[in-house]
Parts: sequence; C-alpha cells; structure tokens
Amino acid sequence: MTIRIDSRRLALRPLAATDIDRVAEYLGDYEVSKMLSRVPYPYDRADGIEKLRSAEANAALWPDIEEIGFAIDHDGGLVGAISFRALHETPVIGYWLGRPYWGQGLMSEAVAAALGWLFTACDAAAVEASVMQENPASAALLRKLGFDITGADECSSLSRCAAVPAVRMRLERADFLGSSNA
Repeated sequence: MTIRIDSRRLALRPLAATDIDRVAEYLGDYEVSKMLSRVPYPYDRADGIEKLRSAEANAALWPDIEEIGFAIDHDGGLVGAISFRALHETPVIGYWLGRPYWGQGLMSEAVAAALGWLFTACDAAAVEASVMQENPASAALLRKLGFDITGADECSSLSRCAAVPAVRMRLERADFLGSSNA
C-alpha cells in the first residue's frame, strides 16, 4: 500500500531510489545528524540505500508494521523525512530537515500533516517525542503543535556515539484533533 499525505506546500510520500543522493547529502551534514538518535555520522549513500530497502520491506506489510516513514517532498524534491515508530503502542515521532530548508516553516507543516494522518489512520491515544535539549527549535515546533513536556530524558545519538540530555514530550489525540492544527 502506498500512502501519500498532501499539505499546502508539501507531499509526504514513500522514500524512493531517486531520493538517495539527497538523503546522503542532508544526513551527511553533521549539523543535521547530530540532532538525531538513530542516524550515524558520517552518513553516506550506502546508508541511504539500506534505509530504502528497509522502508520498502516495511511498506509491503502495512498495517502490520511497527514503523512507518515518509519522505518530505517540496518543489519536486526530497527536503527531509518524518517517521513514527512503535505504531502499535504509543507512537514516537522523529523527523529531520535538510539545512537549506531550515527556518521556512516546512517541518511544522510536515509534522502537522503527519499527525493528522496518524490520528485518523491509527487508533493511537497519543504520540511522544524525545528532543535533545540543545535543539530548542525542535521543542518549539512540537510545543506549537500542542505537545507538552512530560519530563527529562536521555537520547542516545549514533552520530555522537554518546547519550545526550533530552526532554520527553507528548501530544494527546483529543488535544490535537480539537486544535486548529488538525
């Protein structure tokens, strides 16, 4: 099954082979990868190909999957990605955006669209996130969409080979669906 989510400026769609060079370029930027828990540094084309294989295998199993990811497409090309893991528990959202696209409101739009899809396609009562303390832009984005801080956390970072301080955040389904973000 192919899932596509459209918003005003973006399309969230499955990762494609044509995306691999851009994925490798953007995740090969340490300023991007250092804020992510499950991305190694350096990140190269081979890592992107492995991610594509995993995504394709997962998509074939929908809805019996634990994780789903979307490429974020803007003006005809990949600019980032968003995913949910632990779909059959309390889903955890993760996302990244290539540095050339920072500060344009694209990730806020992508996360809002993805949350709208999640809360209509799955029976999740809430979604959670873990945000590194040194990434206040990500925490602000989630707060804007209705997430509340629920406590301190520690986030392992493959790119840093270390755990870093983080905050745990949570958004209740009813709060999102009752907001202007839905």
